[in-house]
Amino acid sequence: MTRKTPSACIALAFILALSGCAAQPALSERDAAALAQLDAIAGPTSGVAAEVTTGTECWLPSAHALEEGVDSDTAWRVLCRVHYTSPTGDRYQDTTCIGDFASDPMLDHCYRWTHYDFAEVFEDHPGVSTG
Repeated sequence: MTRKTPSACIALAFILALSGCAAQPALSERDAAALAQLDAIAGPTSGVAAEVTTGTECWLPSAHALEEGVDSDTAWRVLCRVHYTSPTGDRYQDTTCIGDFASDPMLDHCYRWTHYDFAEVFEDHPGVSTG
């Protein structure tokens, strides 16, 4: 009969907890639709060619509603990070995207924000994969 040590049980619980932290949040239909549009628009409209893009992650649109100076309860603004490959290695481009859940399409353009290299996560909000 095999006995489990307390440290093995603690280690297993820790691993399970960490794997749960990496999971994406459940998406509403409107967030899923917005992220699909962001996937197609964020890179190409902010200067990253689609053929070199390896992935895009964005803040969750429903969690970033525009509140000040906007007469709409469906408008949102998110930061997206477009990951791509350049001749010198993996890079990313941050872009600001403004959309409206009530519009079709929700947005048509994103704006290059600032160019950073080699960061792996958003500093102030978790990103959600668009693909």
